[in-house]
Amino acid sequence: MPALRRIFAAACRWAVIVALSGCSTLLPTSDIATEAPWSSFEEAMRMFNAITPSKTTTADLKAMGLDPFAQDNITILNYADLIRRFAVPGTNSLADLDVGLSQCIEAKLDCQGYEIEQRETHHDHTGNFWLDFLNFRRIVKTSGWRFTATVVINRNLVVYKVWSGQPAIREVEDVRNPLGPAQGIGLSNLPSLGR
Repeated sequence: MPALRRIFAAACRWAVIVALSGCSTLLPTSDIATEAPWSSFEEAMRMFNAITPSKTTTADLKAMGLDPFAQDNITILNYADLIRRFAVPGTNSLADLDVGLSQCIEAKLDCQGYEIEQRETHHDHTGNFWLDFLNFRRIVKTSGWRFTATVVINRNLVVYKVWSGQPAIREVEDVRNPLGPAQGIGLSNLPSLGR
């Protein structure tokens, strides 16, 4: 019995310390990062700008760390994938495409692309721990960046490149539930009465 009292007293002390400390350190955080050769958006842009169509070779790409067989999260695209991505829907003509890209697609099996997609996001719960824990109010701040690049290669020579991305992601999600933990309970969650 004394051991049980000591455990109960320790649990009560811990609960009081947590309640008085503001509890912000107990709020959850999460990070999502795609393994890739870049650690920032700026670094991704520098590497992308170093690629020169009609000059950069696949050996140069490997030296830059862009090797789908050695580096994670690089997708290899075949010529059919490139047609779906770049050709104008409803037409059979490649005339509107960049010359290097259209010649690559016409080369068929000698044509391939590398798609590199990297993102890094950090989700941080802020605010009051108890309001968050009891589901009355949850504030989540999201920050990070996203970068996608496609490099088209014809017979081991880069012939086309394009990128898109978001240098800075800043979002705040503020969810308020006046009923707290009971907010999600609806008629469908109630036990059936006499049915």
